[in-house]
Amino acid sequence: MIKKIALTLAVLVVVVMGGIAALLATINPNQFKPLLVEQVKKQTGYDMVIGGDIAWQFWPSLGFSIEDVAIKNRPGFDEPDLMRLSQARLSVDVLPLMSQTLQIGEITLQDPHVFIQTLSNGESNLIATSPTAEPQAEPAPQSGTSADSTSTEAKAWNVSLQGLSVANASVVVKDDQAGTMTALRDVDLEVGNLATDVWTPLSLSLRGEQNDARVELEGQGELKLASDLIQSQMRKLALTLSAEQGALTLEQANLTLDRLALGEAAQLGFNINAQTADIDVESSGQAQVTIPTTQDKITVQGLDMLTTVSGEPIPNQSLSQALAADIVFDINQQTLTVSELISRLNDDDVVVDGKVAVKLTEIPQVRFALNTNHIDLDTLIPTDNAAPNQSANDSESGSNDKSSPSTQAAPLSKEEPDLSVLKTLDIAGSLAMKGLTVSNVTLGQTRATVAIDRGKVDVSELTTQAYEGSVVVQGMLDATQTPARYQVSKKARGIQVLPLLEDAAQVDLLEGKGNVDINVQGKGLSPYALRQAIQGSVAIFFEDGAINGINLAQMLREAKATLKGESAAAANEVRKTDFSALTASFTLGNGMARTTDLLLEAPALRVRSDGQTDLLQETLDFNVYTSVVETSKGQGGKDIDELRDVTIPVTVAGTWQSPSYKLDIKQLLSSNNALEEKARKEAQRGLKKLLGDKADDDKVKETADKLLNLFQ
Repeated sequence: MIKKIALTLAVLVVVVMGGIAALLATINPNQFKPLLVEQVKKQTGYDMVIGGDIAWQFWPSLGFSIEDVAIKNRPGFDEPDLMRLSQARLSVDVLPLMSQTLQIGEITLQDPHVFIQTLSNGESNLIATSPTAEPQAEPAPQSGTSADSTSTEAKAWNVSLQGLSVANASVVVKDDQAGTMTALRDVDLEVGNLATDVWTPLSLSLRGEQNDARVELEGQGELKLASDLIQSQMRKLALTLSAEQGALTLEQANLTLDRLALGEAAQLGFNINAQTADIDVESSGQAQVTIPTTQDKITVQGLDMLTTVSGEPIPNQSLSQALAADIVFDINQQTLTVSELISRLNDDDVVVDGKVAVKLTEIPQVRFALNTNHIDLDTLIPTDNAAPNQSANDSESGSNDKSSPSTQAAPLSKEEPDLSVLKTLDIAGSLAMKGLTVSNVTLGQTRATVAIDRGKVDVSELTTQAYEGSVVVQGMLDATQTPARYQVSKKARGIQVLPLLEDAAQVDLLEGKGNVDINVQGKGLSPYALRQAIQGSVAIFFEDGAINGINLAQMLREAKATLKGESAAAANEVRKTDFSALTASFTLGNGMARTTDLLLEAPALRVRSDGQTDLLQETLDFNVYTSVVETSKGQGGKDIDELRDVTIPVTVAGTWQSPSYKLDIKQLLSSNNALEEKARKEAQRGLKKLLGDKADDDKVKETADKLLNLFQ
C-alpha cells in the first residue's frame, strides 16, 4: 500500500514538473523585456536597456539568465551607464519548494560596472528623474484576511543561497567638486554557501585607484552568517595588500586574523614592507583586538611592534623602534587613547613612555604626557660640522683685518622656514626628560609644557638643569603671520659659563658662575632675521670668574713702563683677568647689542665698559676703562700701586671668535691729570739730566710743554 502511495506521488511530481516545463517552454521570456523596462522606469525614474536575451534554465534547477543589461545615465555625465553587466544568472531548486524551502543556487554576475558621479554644480547621477507615476500603496488587509497569517507563512519558509560569484566587477566614484576619482577594478568575489550558521569559504581580489594612488588587495577566509547579520563571524582571515603613491611604495602588507566576532578577542598579526626612493621600512607585530557587542569601541591590547628604517638619509643608515601599547578607539566619541606606551629607539638610545589621546575632528586634537631617558641627539643624529676647540688665547693676535678668512663672518640666509604644518596641528601636553645632549650642549632634568593650536605655539613652562645651574623659559611663536612673530623670556641661575661656552661655541673667553635674564621678541626666523630684527634686553651677572685672553694687570704694568719711558718686560703670564663680579645689561635692536654699564670688579682693579657688538657681522667695538683701587694686594700687587686713581683705556675690537685688545696710550695721557703731571715731572727730570742748568730756562720749559701736548 505504501509503495503504491509513493509511486502515485512520484508520478504526480513528474506530471507537475513536466507541466511546468511545458508551460515555460511555450513562453518566450524575452516578451517580458518591455514590461521590465517599463516597471524600472516607473519605480525608479531610470531607463533600462536589455540588449541580450533572457533565457530559462530547467534542470537541475529552475532559473534564468539575462545578458547585456544597463541602467542609463541622464545626458551630461561622463559615462552613459549608471550600471551595466554582461550577464547575470540565478537558479532555484524546484523540489525543495514542495517543503517550503527556497534554495537559491549560485548567483553569478559577470562584468558588473557601476559609475557614480557628482558634477561641479552638485548634481549627482544617483538622483534620478521623478518616476512617471507614483507607486500605489498596498491595500490594507481586509477583515478576515490575516496579514499575520501571511507573515507566518513567510516566516515558515527556509531560504538559502548556495553561492555568490562576481567576476571582473568595477566601481568608479568621481567627484568633480572635490576633484577626486576613486575606482575599484578587476573585482572578483567568491562566496560559498550563504546559509546561516554554516562556515563557508570567502575570497576577494581587486585593484583600486584614487587620483595618483594605486592599491591591490587579495584576501581569503571563512564566513559564518547569522540571522542577525551583525552577529556574523569570520575566521582564518588573511589579507595581502600592495600600494603605490608618488615615491612611496607599499611593497607588501600581510595581515592575519584568527577570528572576528563581536565580543570575542581576535589575534592579529601583520608584516609590512614599504619604501621610498631611498628609504626602506620593515614593520611586523601582533596584538589582540576586541570589538564589544555594543559596537561602540575597538580595543587593541598588547600591541607589540618592531619597525626598522634604513637608507642613506637615515642617521647611521639604520634606525629600529620597538613599540608596545594598549589602544582604545571610541567610535561614538571618535577618540583614540594610547596607554601603557613604551617606545624604544635603537634598543635604549631613546626610551619614551606615557600616554597619548587623539580626538578625530577637522584638525585632530592630540594630548600627551610623555617621559624619556637621557637622549643624546649627537650620537643619534651625527653631524660633520664639529669645529675644533679654539682658545681665545690662540686667537689673540691684535689684528683688525676683517678680510682674514678666520675672522670674516659668513653671510646669513634670509630664507624663512616653512611653518605651514603648524597650522594643521592641535597638540598640547607635557614632556619630562632625564636629560638631553644636542650640538654638544648637555642638559639635565628637563620638563616642558607645550601647546600648538593651529599655528600658535605656546611654551608655558620649560625648566632644565644645566651646567650646575637651572634655566626657566617661557615663550610663544605665532606662525599665523608672515613672517612669524616670537617672544621669549629666559632666566638662567648659577650656570657655570666656561664649560657651557666650550661645549656650545668651542671658546673659553669667560669663566665663572653666572645668572642671565633674557626678554626678547622679534619677527622672522631666518638666520638673518633672528639677529637683525630681534629686540629686547639681556642682563648678566657673573661672579668668581675670569676673562681669558686679556691680562689687565699686565696691561697696567705696560702702562706704568710707558709713563716712565721704559720698555715693558716680556709677559710670561697667562692672559687672564680674574674678577669677583661682572655685570652688564644689553639692549638689542637693529642687529646690534649695546651696553653702557658693563662693570667688572677684580682684585686691585675696577673695570667699566661701554660699546656694542654687531650681531650680523659678529664684530666687537668696546671701550674698556680700568682703574686701580686702594689695595696693593691681589692681581698686580705693589707694581701698580703708583697707578691708583688712574684710568687705563683699552679698545676691544675684532670678532667674536678672534677679539683683539689695544691699550690707548694717547687717551691714557690726555684723560688723567695725575698721569699728565707724572709725565711732566719725568720729562723735566730727563731734560735736566740732559741739559743741566739750562733746563730751568723758560724757553726750554715751554718746549717741554709742547712735547707733552702732543699726547693730548
